[in-house]
Amino acid sequence: MKIEHVQILHTPSADSPFLVVVKPAGLPSAPLRAGEESVLTEAIRLFPEIENVHGKKDVEKGLVHRIDTETTGLVLIATTQESYDALIRAQQDNRFEKWYRAEVERIPDCARLLAGFPPAPKSALCDTEDAKKEFTVTSAFRAFGVKGQQVRPVTESAGRAALKKGGTTQYTTEISFESETVALCHITRGFRHQVRSHLAWCGFPVKGDALYNPHARECSLDAHDMRFFATKISFPHPLTQVPQVFEM
Repeated sequence: MKIEHVQILHTPSADSPFLVVVKPAGLPSAPLRAGEESVLTEAIRLFPEIENVHGKKDVEKGLVHRIDTETTGLVLIATTQESYDALIRAQQDNRFEKWYRAEVERIPDCARLLAGFPPAPKSALCDTEDAKKEFTVTSAFRAFGVKGQQVRPVTESAGRAALKKGGTTQYTTEISFESETVALCHITRGFRHQVRSHLAWCGFPVKGDALYNPHARECSLDAHDMRFFATKISFPHPLTQVPQVFEM
């Protein structure tokens, strides 16, 4: 079933008051400015009860799991306040899991080319042409660049200025490889652009990522389709706590 631009994977009901949809690249999860189309505005037209949910920001309503405008994948929206509050608690308790599939390029000096990154994690072997099949990276984050459009990892080895600007919460990305050009990533607690920034830090930027791939930044945005997909989510049911899993 589709609303206008999104495919519905789970329709809300009294027993399961949440909506799961597949968002196409180019459509925001929530409106970035008044009158703009988004997954949320489309969902509200079909399920107006979402308007009564109070989220972290008034404009976000029941939006629980959002993804970047350029990303294709799963979005989760609560349709009641009780459901929203329970799902947010699950996120805070690290019981909300997310998986991503990224088509990547191997650019060992990616972090240096982009600037603003701390020394790359040794676990990723970013100084060699051979990538490990599986590794984990952890960092705090800070805003970076014009109007804070990007983020940069912050570690103990970051400069004094970066440490002052960065938060203290640590975010972990588990990275494995399906092939030389396909990375599979898993997180629980998430930060804006976390996976894309961590991949670039490790020398594996997403293909077509105009913010974190130096090759893509040399071209116009219209010339690139970012190859990044939010493919799977898992969370406890907001009413019964039974594990729920959705995949695209």
